[in-house]
Amino acid sequence: MAKDLLFEIGAEEIPAGFMPNILGQLKQLAETKLNDAHLPFESIATYGTPRRLALIVKGLTDTSAEISERHKGPSASIAYDADGNATKAAIGFARGKGLDVADLVVEDGYIYAETKTAGVPAKDIVTDMLPQLITGLNFPKSMHWGNLDAKFVRPVRWLVALLDEEVIPVEFATVKSGNVTRGHRFLGADEITIKNAASYVDTLKENFVMVDQDARRELISKQLHDIAASKNASIVWDDDLLEEINYLVEWPTALCGGFEES
Repeated sequence: MAKDLLFEIGAEEIPAGFMPNILGQLKQLAETKLNDAHLPFESIATYGTPRRLALIVKGLTDTSAEISERHKGPSASIAYDADGNATKAAIGFARGKGLDVADLVVEDGYIYAETKTAGVPAKDIVTDMLPQLITGLNFPKSMHWGNLDAKFVRPVRWLVALLDEEVIPVEFATVKSGNVTRGHRFLGADEITIKNAASYVDTLKENFVMVDQDARRELISKQLHDIAASKNASIVWDDDLLEEINYLVEWPTALCGGFEES
């Protein structure tokens, strides 16, 4: 049965200019590690606001794929003596691959070992992977805090790690993972329980956090154009400024200010 993975790193406000690169790194790193572990998935996405980095992997299989490999060994003339008995070379090669000498095959003048590695449960794979995602990210500047040796772009304050509804144990800088996140600093709840990975985006939205940066950008643009239309005005557009603002807010609300003519 396919499962969804959620991993959220909650932190103090991350510089807006760092965010696009960090989210790209997080996605690429997770994708690489899952592929290396031969754990299939349907889709992978990263989301980010000033206070959080989030990874959502949908459709993870229960276990990784069984791996069949063929290993080339020494030549048959070295592996067997004149009477066809296995030499130390063949015995050592077979032992190194976890096989009996009788399981070796000879082709094209060489011996081969054919091995199969059983699939690994998804939970075990992601339990090992998630801490590596934290330490594998690179930032233009990192911080130490307290008396800890750990470093990150900003101090880490909470972690959410769920495989469907099951909490995956992760610890970084004395912070342990759970299923509790935080809403908007002023509009949302201080603590929010995430029931399962699939409900993450909607649960945060109910607490005034639009975690999807693409949706935020689109909303900011729409709000600006609506205001401009209502004022019979035009916008002096700046894509770089829009991108910066997108990563400065969790719940966009465009406003139009003014001055008295006097």
